Amino acid sequence: MATIKFFSSAVLLAALAACAQPALRQPAATADITIFSINDFHGNLQAAQPVPYMATLADPGHPGQQMSVPAGGYAYLAALLKQRRAAAPASILVGGGDLIGASPIGSAILRDEPVIEALNQLGLAATAVGNHEFDAGAATLLRKLRGECPATGCAYPGFRGAAFDYLAANVSEQGSAQPWLKPYVIRQVGEFKVGFIGAVTADVPNLVAGDKVGQLRFEDEASAVNRYVPELQRQGVAAIVLLIHEGADYAGAANDPSYRCEGLHGPIIAISKKLDPAISLIVSGHSHQAYTCKIDGRLVMQGGSYGAYLSEATLSIDRNTRQVLRAVAYNHLIAQHQLSAEPQAQQLVQHVAALTAAVRNRPVATLAGALMRDSAGAAFDSALGNVIADAQLSQTQNQGGAEIAFMNEGGIRADLPSGHPAPPLRLSYGDLYAAQPFGNTLVRLRLSGAQILALLQQQWQGRTADDPKKLFVSDGFSYRWNPASPIDERVQDVRLNGQPLLPEREYSVVVNSFLAGGGDGFSVLKQGTQRQSIGQDLEALEAYVQAQGERLANVKTDRVRRAD
Repeated sequence: MATIKFFSSAVLLAALAACAQPALRQPAATADITIFSINDFHGNLQAAQPVPYMATLADPGHPGQQMSVPAGGYAYLAALLKQRRAAAPASILVGGGDLIGASPIGSAILRDEPVIEALNQLGLAATAVGNHEFDAGAATLLRKLRGECPATGCAYPGFRGAAFDYLAANVSEQGSAQPWLKPYVIRQVGEFKVGFIGAVTADVPNLVAGDKVGQLRFEDEASAVNRYVPELQRQGVAAIVLLIHEGADYAGAANDPSYRCEGLHGPIIAISKKLDPAISLIVSGHSHQAYTCKIDGRLVMQGGSYGAYLSEATLSIDRNTRQVLRAVAYNHLIAQHQLSAEPQAQQLVQHVAALTAAVRNRPVATLAGALMRDSAGAAFDSALGNVIADAQLSQTQNQGGAEIAFMNEGGIRADLPSGHPAPPLRLSYGDLYAAQPFGNTLVRLRLSGAQILALLQQQWQGRTADDPKKLFVSDGFSYRWNPASPIDERVQDVRLNGQPLLPEREYSVVVNSFLAGGGDGFSVLKQGTQRQSIGQDLEALEAYVQAQGERLANVKTDRVRRAD
């Protein structure tokens, strides 16, 4: 018995000793990786005027009141990214397209080359191609990516091309099944291999002048993306992320903790519903909205535009099964007053500013009040839209004249001036360029009254009654629209200088070259005859603003009226 007691005591003492030692840590069953993303940057390197994005925040100095603050700017984006990377070391930065193109003048006159250098500095790994990457043509895009200079030389000293990958699973050359750009890449993020598939809206041919992308074919987004999922899975990826330049409209907050996003609507919803379940995250773009939502349980996010937000998604992955168990996201507002500019990024911004100062800062005119690109209240028109249409009509006066001008809403990229500065409003050439950055020519053509009526009706093709793809019209042209009527009857009482539009009569019309080629889905304009080029759209706007000056504050926004 004594032997047994001794043995029992020894076992007990050994057990107590073991309890006194620190327990061996078991490895966690899951690990997190972070996907940072930006979309629709559009070359907005500068943080000074014009500021493309003003955010409304609670004013800490005045409880219950709000204040408007500038957001974005490359140097501030770089500063916040550095902070967030320090907190999430297993991370990667990717893009949702339109990182270049439709850029402000400081970037545009340097052909967006410094923007690509800035993205290299940020450590961007890959991005979807967007429609605006094609603004200068497919061949020019490839040249930029490779760092090849044209015969006249590169515009930005030391330009070396993109150190990151542009992806487009749904773009191929006409007559070829091979993707025009890489369809996907695999990158190591922390412990895991992650597959990134890229795609762009299949609507590119309606968004880019036809001669710029005529040799390319744009396939249904979901069909093309799904084709590469098995290929990625065979290579052992733990997660698949879709980078797609297509999105949704959303009137809610930039972050929805519930991820329900009531009221979210747009093409990305139907695309997401058709995607392979293996895709855990969608980084979207194109609609310039900020949201964090889930569509049938799949996380979809977008970070506004112009570098105003840095999007951050965290994927929790099971170490054993290599499956994504959880996905969450947050859009960080890049409020300039809360950050200090990152030094290396600020040096690039200052270099670009110095190279372009003479052109950007050239004075043009003084305005009595800002001209806004968006419609105010219940108005269909916008003040700036009407001014641009009037400027284009005025451009024809010394070249045989025209009777009507149309301006597409999507071709106006900023207010005049942007950033809501205090009066007096002294416009620079850079302000004009921010509003109209595409460098379109103006085209005079002839359309019958019946064709003009059909053109106006195309504003509602594929759109809800209260969300048309607007055409702004020149002074003297007017009509009413009835949201309750079918599309082919929605436009009513069309008049030119007070007289009814005659279906059989031909009219002289001026539009920009993008519209003249059927851009934005306005295919009726492709039927126009007797086409003539009559100068540049930006030259027309500059001349008109100089001539009209402070009188532009009186422009009316009642040319198009709602019938009910």
